[in-house]
Amino acid sequence: MNQKIEITKYVMTHQGVEITGKTIKQYIRTLWRNIRIKETGGLQLTEQGFNSLLDSDIKAHRVAFQETIDYTNQVIIWLDHFIDCPWYITKKEIYVFNEKTAVQLVLFSGNITRFSAAKAQKPRPSA
Repeated sequence: MNQKIEITKYVMTHQGVEITGKTIKQYIRTLWRNIRIKETGGLQLTEQGFNSLLDSDIKAHRVAFQETIDYTNQVIIWLDHFIDCPWYITKKEIYVFNEKTAVQLVLFSGNITRFSAAKAQKPRPSA
C-alpha cells in the first residue's frame, strides 16, 4: 500500500474518523500539498497535515536553517522527489518524520539546496 495512504489512514484512525474511499480522498487533500498518489515522493505536508501528524503522536525531527531562506520551486520539487518521508518546511526550518533523513539534513547544516543538489547527482537504484 502507498505510504501516503497508510499515513492518512493512521491519522484518520487516531482522530476517530471512519475510513471510506470518500473520507480518504478528503483527508489526502487536507494533509498533503501534492494529492497525487505516486510510488515515491509527494510527501510534503500542509500546515494542517503537519499538525495532524504531531497530534497523532508521530515524531518529527526539526532541522533549523542557518539563515532564513527563500527556497525556489526547483528546490521544493527536488525535496518532494528525494525526501522519502513526510516533511514540512518553513523559512526557518524543515521538519521530517524520519530520523535518517534528519541526520542527512543536519550533515548538510540544514542547507536544503546543497542537500537537494547532492541527492540529484546521486545515482538512483534501478527497480
